[in-house]
Amino acid sequence: MIPVAEFLPLLGSQAAVLAGPVTGRVSVVRGVAGTPAEVGRTITDADDAVVLLSPLERFDARFDVLLRRASTSGVPLLVVAPTADAPPIGAGTAALADRLGVTVVGATDPWAASVRLHELIGTGDAPAARAALTAARVGLDAGPALEDLFTRLESGLGHSLRFLDASGRALRGAPVAPSTAALLARTSGTSEPVWASDDTGETVVAVPMPTGIGARAWLAVGLTAPLRAERATVATALRVAAVATGHRLVLTRLDDERDARYRMAMLDDLRAADGAPAPALVQRTIAAGWRLDAWHVGIRLVAARASGEAVDAVALRGAVESAFAAHDLGVTVVEQADGWALWTSAEDELDQAAVAALAAGARAAQNTLRQAVDTNVGVGSVHAGPAGLLRTLGEAGDAVRLAAARPESGWFVHVDRLGLAQLLLAWTQTDTFLPAAEQLLAPLERGGGALRETLAAYLDAESSIAETAAVLGVHRNTVADRIDRVERRLRVDLSDPETRLALHLATRALGGA
Repeated sequence: MIPVAEFLPLLGSQAAVLAGPVTGRVSVVRGVAGTPAEVGRTITDADDAVVLLSPLERFDARFDVLLRRASTSGVPLLVVAPTADAPPIGAGTAALADRLGVTVVGATDPWAASVRLHELIGTGDAPAARAALTAARVGLDAGPALEDLFTRLESGLGHSLRFLDASGRALRGAPVAPSTAALLARTSGTSEPVWASDDTGETVVAVPMPTGIGARAWLAVGLTAPLRAERATVATALRVAAVATGHRLVLTRLDDERDARYRMAMLDDLRAADGAPAPALVQRTIAAGWRLDAWHVGIRLVAARASGEAVDAVALRGAVESAFAAHDLGVTVVEQADGWALWTSAEDELDQAAVAALAAGARAAQNTLRQAVDTNVGVGSVHAGPAGLLRTLGEAGDAVRLAAARPESGWFVHVDRLGLAQLLLAWTQTDTFLPAAEQLLAPLERGGGALRETLAAYLDAESSIAETAAVLGVHRNTVADRIDRVERRLRVDLSDPETRLALHLATRALGGA
């Protein structure tokens, strides 16, 4: 049996309490047509709520008799439909209803009120079917934008929608209580609806939804003291709405992945062009909004997941853009396998103060982004033109590899053109790095140290054999032979930039010879 006080608010604005205490419990509803006297003769002890389907012209003595008959039979609720010209319920009748403990409710449409009462105390199958049909129609009619879908669903279902991530964090709508979020996080693998009540009296009905972007999400509605039928109705509607929402997310994901592949391929083509892009490539970059003929500062973000799980760079692209925009940094973002390559472009060369401010903004953006993902961040120096863009991104890539081992700097390294050598040297003078450097270069010790000396000079000369030969005072062929022996002994490929960086750091740390 359901308390009258629980379902009366769910009858809607077309029903109102006219008299009597809002007490009693209801499990059986019966609609009867006729005058109050005729209805009174049909009431039995098996009834809990009686709806007068015929319009009521006045609250007179015959209605008082109906009240007494309802009280005698244990009926706690009478629903009536006063006519438009019916006088208000009198004080005597209202006092009688209070004394007998019978709630009198006025409804504009008694038939609809009777049906609604049956639904609320029943299984909820009928309203659930209608709600599912409403959600399905909205899903077909709404546009591709999620907000348009959500707005129409809210209008059709009469509830505010919440879009939550797998952990229960609100992506749209009001947040849920911490206890509710914890429950959703624990049950994120389920395929069934979840009900969670909190200390405020709110019950959240949440339905899991595949997103097309990794972990599941939730569509949810908050209810106050819901009846079983209402919970079932909302859950059924949310299941249908989740299908429509998931479909849009999958389509959006496919578009995002296509765009990401295009951006990645364009940056790779730019690298392959070695800073001298062909006109067709320049046209593509212009169409994408890239400004090649400008001054650039490159930034590299690499996800730093402690568990080693791969980062979804496509899904988090918006979070990266938002984090930098929050600190007034307009950046071009290109997804990478381990994170993102970013850069800012300006018509004029940035001075030292402007570069420092940009680096400070990037560090602040890194902190903002921690809500979504932890990152290591490297910032390059200012360079001009297409070749300059590649160079600053390369510097940022070197810096982010340093940042990954620099917790004392907040996993953030900014390279400037005047301080790179000092920065590298300062970092390599650590107790953890020196033993690793000695072990790395140990195979070169045989032969009096000539190979290690040659490697250090070669790396300082940016892999130029001619310049290395000039520095060491030996023939170019000698340098080439020694470098070949270094690669064989260390089993490395010096054409690989990461390998060169590691060896360069090692030789700097150990003094080169």
